[in-house]
Amino acid sequence: MSNSLPPLSPNYAARMNRVYLESVETHGKWPVEFQFRAAQGDHRHLLVVFSSVGSRYGFGNALDSVKCNVLRIRDHFDGAASYYVARDMDFSVSDSIQALIQDHMRRLRITRDEVTLLGASKGGSAALFYGLKYDYKNIVASTPQYFLGSYSKGHGQLGDAVLGEGQPDANVAVMDGVMKDVIERDTDFKRNIYLVSSPADYQYEQEVVHYLPALREYENFNFLLVESPTVRRHDEVVRQALPSLLSIVYSVTEGVAPRWGEVTVGSRSEEPEEAAAHLAELRAGDTALARLGRAVFTDGKLELKGHAFLPGVGPEGPVDESKRLVLEKDGRSWSYPLETTSEIRLYRDYFDEYFCEYEKGGFASRGDLAFTELPQGTYAVSVCVESESEGIARRTRLVSAAAVDRRQACGDSELLFRGGKGGFKLVKRSIVGVDSPGVRFDAVKAEERGRRIHAEGVFFLPGRNADRDGHAQYYLVLDGRSGRHSFPLAALRKPDAVRPHKLPGDLGTYDFGYYATEAAGIDVSELPAGKYTLLVSMSVGGALFTKKAGKVTLRKPL
Repeated sequence: MSNSLPPLSPNYAARMNRVYLESVETHGKWPVEFQFRAAQGDHRHLLVVFSSVGSRYGFGNALDSVKCNVLRIRDHFDGAASYYVARDMDFSVSDSIQALIQDHMRRLRITRDEVTLLGASKGGSAALFYGLKYDYKNIVASTPQYFLGSYSKGHGQLGDAVLGEGQPDANVAVMDGVMKDVIERDTDFKRNIYLVSSPADYQYEQEVVHYLPALREYENFNFLLVESPTVRRHDEVVRQALPSLLSIVYSVTEGVAPRWGEVTVGSRSEEPEEAAAHLAELRAGDTALARLGRAVFTDGKLELKGHAFLPGVGPEGPVDESKRLVLEKDGRSWSYPLETTSEIRLYRDYFDEYFCEYEKGGFASRGDLAFTELPQGTYAVSVCVESESEGIARRTRLVSAAAVDRRQACGDSELLFRGGKGGFKLVKRSIVGVDSPGVRFDAVKAEERGRRIHAEGVFFLPGRNADRDGHAQYYLVLDGRSGRHSFPLAALRKPDAVRPHKLPGDLGTYDFGYYATEAAGIDVSELPAGKYTLLVSMSVGGALFTKKAGKVTLRKPL
């Protein structure tokens, strides 16, 4: 055997990565944007997915568990949507899309009977259109529109994109007849068609019912009517019906076509008296909800948004609730009023046996959360929700589904807002930490020019990767007789500057272990004149490290 090495070959494992690959192919007149994900194992079927209005690719990650090949087609032609049917009344769009589907069928060596078309709303109309026009056997459509022209007209950018400039009534009439024509021309009734809708969706009477007489002629037509108190809007039908939709997709893409007929899916209708009793009992229970959705420091203030309310409903129905953020430390407490905000889907997120609106269940900070008056220390965070008319005041820990870690310089202190599922803490500590010999530090620049500070250098902790700009928070601190003044610094990727400071044998990545002021420097014109020591602090994990970077003298303005 030769001792010479063969060249590197592409790794076969890369072909086994089951991820969506985004691409564009031109078939006929139109470039078609799409994502394709190869099947996992021996699942030869092709699932073609069409998107709804406002969605780039249909169904998001809901199809992650589907094993077959998935082709998701974007409705984006010459910069706008086409309903997958016509762009500015040019119907050749559908021929380009059909050619793309056919090309994938050829590559996969499958027949039309091994293709399933799936879509919701606009995508549901497309699934029916392509299934009937181009002779596909399996169609799964949720909440499709029937009158494509009337629905497009005046519907944001969709109108001009589909109907042409001015959206003339003649074009509306042509598009309104598209679905009717394609159904009337179809002569093969041996198809597996699954239609999903809900009487709670205004489009049921406006659009869907017009499909029913013709579709009922198909050999395996299935109509799933979704009943649920949590379906109150058009887009909520597919969310509520998703388990049923997925069960259909799982079966059909494995070659088994369920025959359900016309069925109602969902929960039983609510009994008003039972619902009222349950919600009243829930209201009387010792519980409250406080869940954080967003936290960010902006201009030195903490902005919070989330959900907070008293569960259930009292005998008099929905009432106003007030909310406040509470911080506690060593037996003392500080309260900050929160704004009540409207939310449109909390009835779905917090459904507990019976429907409850919670329309005013949101909260937001009022923009005054600077915490300048707080002594340094660690504070437990909770939210107090009060209903004055009911005489109820309850307090509960603030929680969030995901971990949150926000940090901000605050004069001579650093503020940390950290927590997650178990609750939150607000920490206010000195902006100056420990001067540890274990960190790597090099002050490349530290100078003052025209009342602006320019500083940059290397600063990282060996053993803790600095492989992204959010690995740590850097601060510049001016320490003088007038006190300590702190300013945020950016973390930059500077591998050539950082790597020489790595210790021998250290396998960590520290390319973002470099701090810097913005190009214009930090404006310190408001600081008193005098001599200052320049310090740089790095806040990382639970630690705060500080190194001396130099000295500057700020002179009185001329």
